Amino acid sequence: MSRNIYSEPALYDAVNWWKNNDVDFITGLADEIGGSVLELAAGTGRLAVEIMDKGHPYLGVDSSPEYVDYANDKIQSKGFIGNVILGDMRDFSLNEKYDFIFIGFNSFFHLLTNEDASKCLDSVYTHLSTDGKFVIDLFIPDPSFLYKDENKLYHVTNFTWPEDGSKGMVKERNHYNDETQINHIWWYFYKEKMEKATLFEFDMNMIYPDTMDRLLSEAGFTILNKYGNHDKSPFNEESDYQIYVCGK
Repeated sequence: MSRNIYSEPALYDAVNWWKNNDVDFITGLADEIGGSVLELAAGTGRLAVEIMDKGHPYLGVDSSPEYVDYANDKIQSKGFIGNVILGDMRDFSLNEKYDFIFIGFNSFFHLLTNEDASKCLDSVYTHLSTDGKFVIDLFIPDPSFLYKDENKLYHVTNFTWPEDGSKGMVKERNHYNDETQINHIWWYFYKEKMEKATLFEFDMNMIYPDTMDRLLSEAGFTILNKYGNHDKSPFNEESDYQIYVCGK
């Protein structure tokens, strides 16, 4: 029986302890753009606290009640003014325009159809101010990852279990469907001195840059910059990321 990683925020944070390569990029854009910030798929509040620490008005939206509560506890513990609310990034109505809207850390891949992706982009367009900027941060799907032997387990990361401080390790396997472009991922969480793993499963929609270009254009966005990494290096065939900065 598998568990849902998106209902266990403390464990998610523990496993993603290494993720900080986007902080300067996102907070730098918030400084550059100024004004109000809206984050979709805000998760555990990892970037929320960094943005609010820079003094920017912030609102986050996430579909997990557990993540929303966890993120707000994190925000409040630091004394920041801002919050994360429960919502669906495919269809939200906030009766407000935002100067900087972003979807970070590959979260856009959790929209499993192009229809859902387009609905999300339409909602973003509605909520973006006239001169506002919209950013999507995604890795580029790598065939060497997608077409691995699905019967083998591959090491992902080591981490510390949050409930007792014991050492942990994540291994994974996956199955990629060429027709749907959905990558189904099994994550196996191990704890030291325990042979049986805890299983988590989730799906990601592998959207390639040409499709992302088209989806953004069809939604009415202009791609102002396309980066290949968080250091703002230009996008090219050697890039690991597809990072879009868009305007209306």
